[in-house]
Amino acid sequence: MLRTGLLAAAFATLPAIALAGDQADREIVGFSPDGGIFVFEEYGIEDGSGFPYSSIYAIETDTDSWVAGTPFRIRLEDDGATLHAARAAARAAAAQLIDERGIGPGYNLLASNPLTEISADPHEVRFVTHPHMAASNPGWTVSIVEKELPAAGCPADLGGPFRGFALTLTDPDGNARTLHDDTRIPSSRKCPTNYGISDVISAYTDGGPVLVILVNMFSLGFEGPNRRFLAVAARFAG
Repeated sequence: MLRTGLLAAAFATLPAIALAGDQADREIVGFSPDGGIFVFEEYGIEDGSGFPYSSIYAIETDTDSWVAGTPFRIRLEDDGATLHAARAAARAAAAQLIDERGIGPGYNLLASNPLTEISADPHEVRFVTHPHMAASNPGWTVSIVEKELPAAGCPADLGGPFRGFALTLTDPDGNARTLHDDTRIPSSRKCPTNYGISDVISAYTDGGPVLVILVNMFSLGFEGPNRRFLAVAARFAG
């Protein structure tokens, strides 16, 4: 979900005709039975090259870090290569991990904001953790604040300013907890300019409740802003 203001900010430094970019999509694979690992796929067609790609990320939820040996990245450069083939290759590469760790789809999608939705705030979502909760329940809040930071290898004339973000979770009693707060911009983000909340996902596992927030990240691309996903994971008393 992006409001007109966020779209304008993301596109402000680009020519009016260069709005295509590479808008990756995502598929949630699921959690391990103990909630210790969360897996999702990011896939799409590269701008410029037109090559299909798929990356499967496995996140250690207790440390909010990648599982050793991951992510699994596939990029097919053959003429006529299809996105279906790239996704199948990525799933094959990740199959052993998914099978050995019992990754499955036992999760709850608590909030989801597709890029086509323009009716709400991309920087804040409110939700309840169970469908039976009364509408008057104050619910939980996830909020994201963008912050300008230096970005190594991203000169200002490339179209900055470049930004990191802070992510906060507030419980129904108003107690706030910082889940993530950038002090620098990792080079892997490739000159990010904007962020928004994509999805809020929970799972009730053998190890207790787990929450994952997928963050939309927009960075400079060949034909316009590119969208990728960042996952922030935490245990929570949901």
